[in-house]
Amino acid sequence: MKKFFFVVSFLILFVTNALAITVGEVKDKMGSTFNERSGKTYKVVSGYLLEMHDFLQTGEDGAMNIVFVDNTKVTLAPNTEFLIDEFAFDTTVVPIEISMNVSVNVGTFTYESGEVSKLGGDVEIVTPTASITVQGTAFSGSVSTSGVTTITLLPDSSGQVGAVTVSNDAGSQTITQVYTSVTVLSDNLVPRAPSPLDNLQKKNLFDLDSVEDDIEDKNDLQFDRKDNNEFLENEKEMFESNELLEQETLEIEMDAKEANEIEEQIVSEELTIEADTLTSDT
Repeated sequence: MKKFFFVVSFLILFVTNALAITVGEVKDKMGSTFNERSGKTYKVVSGYLLEMHDFLQTGEDGAMNIVFVDNTKVTLAPNTEFLIDEFAFDTTVVPIEISMNVSVNVGTFTYESGEVSKLGGDVEIVTPTASITVQGTAFSGSVSTSGVTTITLLPDSSGQVGAVTVSNDAGSQTITQVYTSVTVLSDNLVPRAPSPLDNLQKKNLFDLDSVEDDIEDKNDLQFDRKDNNEFLENEKEMFESNELLEQETLEIEMDAKEANEIEEQIVSEELTIEADTLTSDT
């Protein structure tokens, strides 16, 4: 009976693993990054493959660049929780199966449309107070711990601008002007009308390149530290080498001094012997 149970469990595990489909990849990361999958928590590294229902989290110093198989791009800033609820991208069947549904519980993120959106598939990003649908574009989003959601329309990497609709049970707002934001205070309040960002807000906005720039800066800092460590190590070796050379020189000088003293002592003793000899002869 136990053997039969083991075989059945193995087959279930084998089938489950066989059915697991890769939907994307973590291209870059920095700091503390984790994923919860099937009740287990894993550390996320660059190149980590993503599956449906993965629950990604970044720590206070963490961030991720995610690329889905259709080239949809998502970046996660520190202290962000991101769940892949649904993802389908199969263009080999008729009709094609393309859709994307993800949730952001809290944190700051960006989204840039891939083929799912460009081919007319449904894309929905859900927060505690709003649902965001996308028509071929990019946007930046933030979700506070109380659920307040702010969405800002961005140009995509090629400079194209589409539209984003922010809605909940109380109403909806559509953003079509770049660097314009909609804020949702509660799931039972109508989203506020679109409002353009001022220059300071634009400067402080978490955009498509923010995480990539931070990762490059961190890598540069690591290289700077490495170069500095190598410099310090070389300086230490030179110092130790010079110190050893000085010690050897000092020992040589001491040996020479001792040799001179011995030589003087021998000469002195020889002179004393000669003097004694002369005295006895006399």
